[in-house]
Amino acid sequence: MECSHIAVIGAGTMGCGIAAVFAQSGFRVALTDTDPAALEDAMPRIRAATEVCREHGLVGGVEAEAVSERITPAHTLAGAANRAGFVVEAVVEDLDVKREVLRRLEVHCPPRTVIASTTSSFRVVDMAAGLGRPDQFLATHFWNPPYIIPVVEVMPGRCTSARSVERTTALLEAVGKHPVLVRGDVAGFIGNRLQHAMRREAIAMVADGIAAPEDVDLIARLSFGLRLPVVGLLETVDLGGLDLTQAIQNYLLPDLDRSTEPRPLIRDKVARGELGAKTGQGFYHWPPGRAADVRRQHDEALLEMVKWLRDRGLVT
Repeated sequence: MECSHIAVIGAGTMGCGIAAVFAQSGFRVALTDTDPAALEDAMPRIRAATEVCREHGLVGGVEAEAVSERITPAHTLAGAANRAGFVVEAVVEDLDVKREVLRRLEVHCPPRTVIASTTSSFRVVDMAAGLGRPDQFLATHFWNPPYIIPVVEVMPGRCTSARSVERTTALLEAVGKHPVLVRGDVAGFIGNRLQHAMRREAIAMVADGIAAPEDVDLIARLSFGLRLPVVGLLETVDLGGLDLTQAIQNYLLPDLDRSTEPRPLIRDKVARGELGAKTGQGFYHWPPGRAADVRRQHDEALLEMVKWLRDRGLVT
């Protein structure tokens, strides 16, 4: 590989997970955050994530033991970036904050460093405003948890060089990820556009009294959701026949929700402080400890599914 040193900017959930991905594959990682408490808490979180991966055979014992030695907490942006051949920006999902961090990174990085943002929604053209080397900037959307989910969406902007895309995809492949090229600079990449289209309809059905939240989730999990790991959305269309899809869509599409802003149901819940697991109430009630149990079950199930898919050659 062209680079052996990685910098991860932001030690939150995504930043810690991404740092773990690179360290587990033998790279030296500098991890930084403006919050000293987040940086202090990062290594225990990374060790815990690595141990889970080791238990499920995704990481070998020797590699797991070496992870802590490969990650260096850096207390300044300059200290994290000054040796990096590749940087992943994983700060808060605020466009102004990202722009400022990216501009500062350009000052501190070596001249040939590729800078990637792991934004989940912003377009490259919007983040790259003011950059002096936009040809070396692109977006890499890791999915949570990064150390489990195999796919990473790679989205170049109109100024991103082919060389930067090649270096990024090669690096991702080197750490065991499956990079997917997003061929247009669009908000939300591929996955979040699909995911939020589905969420919009789910929220609309609850808001309109068509179904309870738990029933919407049950249908999503145990019907089409159950087959998605082995047969994708468009494969299903082909298997069923495009004529069938056309017939259904002629009748159904006019009846689907087409809101272009969040529903009043969501706005009202946010106004009341019903933000979900973080406040104890959202669509569901979240008593103390439940969110941790759900996340643990979530990660365990994902690890088992990824191993199952890899054993059968359905994912690399």
